[in-house]
Amino acid sequence: MAGPKTHAIPGVAEIDFNSEHFLKNYKQVYMDLHAGGCPFAHSSEGDFYAVAAHKEIVEACVRADQWSSKFGPGLGYQPPETPGVLVSVDPPEHTFEARLVGKAFSKTYFDSFIPGIRAFVNGKIDAVFADGRCDLHETLSEPLPLWVIFQMFGRATDPAEMKAFREGLLYGVGQMLRPSNAGTPPNPATHFLADHLAETRRRLAAGEAEPDENLLTRFISSEIGGRRLTDEKILGFCSFLLTAGSATTTILLSNLVHRLLTTPDQFAKLRADRSLVPLAIEECLRVDAPVHGLFRTNNQPTRLGPLELEPDTKVMMLWAAGSLDPTVFPDPTRFDLDRDIDQVRKHLAFGYGIHICRGAPLSRIEAQLFLEAVLDRLPGLRLDGEVVPETRAPVLQGIRKLPVAWDV
Repeated sequence: MAGPKTHAIPGVAEIDFNSEHFLKNYKQVYMDLHAGGCPFAHSSEGDFYAVAAHKEIVEACVRADQWSSKFGPGLGYQPPETPGVLVSVDPPEHTFEARLVGKAFSKTYFDSFIPGIRAFVNGKIDAVFADGRCDLHETLSEPLPLWVIFQMFGRATDPAEMKAFREGLLYGVGQMLRPSNAGTPPNPATHFLADHLAETRRRLAAGEAEPDENLLTRFISSEIGGRRLTDEKILGFCSFLLTAGSATTTILLSNLVHRLLTTPDQFAKLRADRSLVPLAIEECLRVDAPVHGLFRTNNQPTRLGPLELEPDTKVMMLWAAGSLDPTVFPDPTRFDLDRDIDQVRKHLAFGYGIHICRGAPLSRIEAQLFLEAVLDRLPGLRLDGEVVPETRAPVLQGIRKLPVAWDV
């Protein structure tokens, strides 16, 4: 499906969100939008509008009746017959899915991963500690979130398999700023997940598995109002979880260490007061939001600032820009551990409204255990070479290589 054409408007910034200039200078681009008094932009590359102001983003995201997700979170229009999940559906379907997922994603369930995460992180550090250096992104930030998700699925995986998933997922996310997803290769997880789901169903039917054994058994066994998730919906959600739950948390982990190593005064403050760990995580999510933004479409003619929008216009809600809005966060580009954590948590790194990330509590658990291990186990931690940014998926901002060294 093709949506309505947009057009440049006088006074509204023109930004190519796929350009090298934007990828290298996105924070300055966002600050210029805020300073210019018109926090809206148009992209001739891809032909869409974007919103940078915290207030306008929040107001749009609480209006699910007006701002729809039915065409998907990317620039391309998801065909109406495509069975989307969560971030790609509206109420009442979203209400059903969110309630069912909420039953599976309990605090008790997330907390059950803490011992395994702690052991996994310490095992990875044990393997490289004597070397005194490593690429922390490759060693820990990449494998940890995928390991957690595969544990959720009730299946172990090997490093080669994980690498294939990572590359495929990044490519898929990279297509979100393309007008059409035509020609995109199949998600590398598709066949694995389908086979694993079929085997899980067989084990449940044979009495070889318990209904709460893992995420798949929970999804198969749970129902609300006599309705259960179809296999197609379960596969869609698991594929989405692989993308949303691994790539974004990976970025958070590396961004967190990089941010601390490049603000030594704040790193020293954290070392002196470990109670600041949760604040450090939230402030990093705010300053270095892993996701630039996702799209919504309007259900009816809408005026948004100077924009007169026809129905079903794709508009990018710029989470990262909203989290740098100076009307909400003074001196917004400064990473500052003297901020009030309740104010910092107004950031939009996990989205807002009914589509806020359901896995955010688990991502925070991973980040806390990861950071605590880094503080405990890697004395004298410092950068040890060139930090390479991640540029394969423009909708994300993060790191591809993070070489560090420590005292042995």
